[in-house]
Amino acid sequence: MAIDISGINFFMPLFSFFFVFIVIYALLAKTQLIGDSKFIHILVSFIISIVFMSFSSMELYIRTIIPWFVVLFIVVFLVLTVAAFSTKDWDKIMSPTFAWIVIGVLVVIFLIAAIKVFNPVFHPDSVITGGGGDASFGQQVRDVLVNSKVTGSILLILVTIVVSWVITRN
Repeated sequence: MAIDISGINFFMPLFSFFFVFIVIYALLAKTQLIGDSKFIHILVSFIISIVFMSFSSMELYIRTIIPWFVVLFIVVFLVLTVAAFSTKDWDKIMSPTFAWIVIGVLVVIFLIAAIKVFNPVFHPDSVITGGGGDASFGQQVRDVLVNSKVTGSILLILVTIVVSWVITRN
């Protein structure tokens, strides 16, 4: 009988956020795309993670990919372990061909998850009908600024800046 770990679903948005944050931070730190400042890397990673997780379809996409990513990681580790015990020459195992196969499997996983998650978005039956408002521009600006979602987002970005600065200060 399998163990019931359905309670982990409560923490999946947090795990998804950290997964996106770690991947973006690692890419920025490794490629030095926006410089070599750790503060900027952490700040941009936090902001991209927040924006990414703000959309339910993106969060569902990450929740769909993470289990398959973990399975692929474990399978690659087991294949490499078995191959290491069966041969003494690591060059045969760690070849560019093996790396390209793993990358190909990852791309297939990403594409299948994207089709599964985003197919309803592109379905022609889901037409968005926009509605105009009779409120003035000033009233619309006040409504946006007083909105708890906007205020929460601004507060979250400010906390991100402070946390990034605290983590990276010397």
